[in-house]
Amino acid sequence: MRQLRHSGQTTDAAAGEATATEKPHAETMRIVIMLRFVILLLLLVVPAQAEQTGLSPPTSRVELRTFGLGFFPLDGKFTRFHGWMRYEPLNSTVCQVMLGVEASSLVMGSDLVQARITGPDFMDAARFPGLTFNGGCQGDTIAGNLTLHGETHPFVLDVERSVRGIVATGHLKRAEWGIIGHPLMGGSTIRIRVEFPNPPPEPHT
Repeated sequence: MRQLRHSGQTTDAAAGEATATEKPHAETMRIVIMLRFVILLLLLVVPAQAEQTGLSPPTSRVELRTFGLGFFPLDGKFTRFHGWMRYEPLNSTVCQVMLGVEASSLVMGSDLVQARITGPDFMDAARFPGLTFNGGCQGDTIAGNLTLHGETHPFVLDVERSVRGIVATGHLKRAEWGIIGHPLMGGSTIRIRVEFPNPPPEPHT
């Protein structure tokens, strides 16, 4: 009987040791599986290394058009601005865009019109010296947020691509940005047009 009891105790002890050994092993396997899952998830989510191209004069242009009497175009261009476009090397239609513009750098054909457009009743460049846009490519558009006249609202630009470069054009109702002065000379709509070079082609390996 003692031998049987001793034998039973020995068997139970061995089983306990085996179970104790299996628990750390099972825990280790669970950790390994979780790590593999996390690595796989990161590989799926993290995009390829992005490239970046600068947006600045003279290779890029930022233009503004107002409409006198609602239909007569009054064109100007900004001479001081900077920004960048980040894009995937294998697909430049996937991108992020940042652009900052100095409002006081607007140059127009008429000094009188230029003073009115940059003055306190329109863009008010003295109080609101900068325009900024942050957005990204969405199909044939670049959509994001435009800060103008101290207010930020969604803004979408239509994109045209050619061998000469990229042209992004958007129209806004200026009253939505709090610009309500000079309704006849400035019209109700402002057109913003940005031109910049195509991203450099991916080098062949």
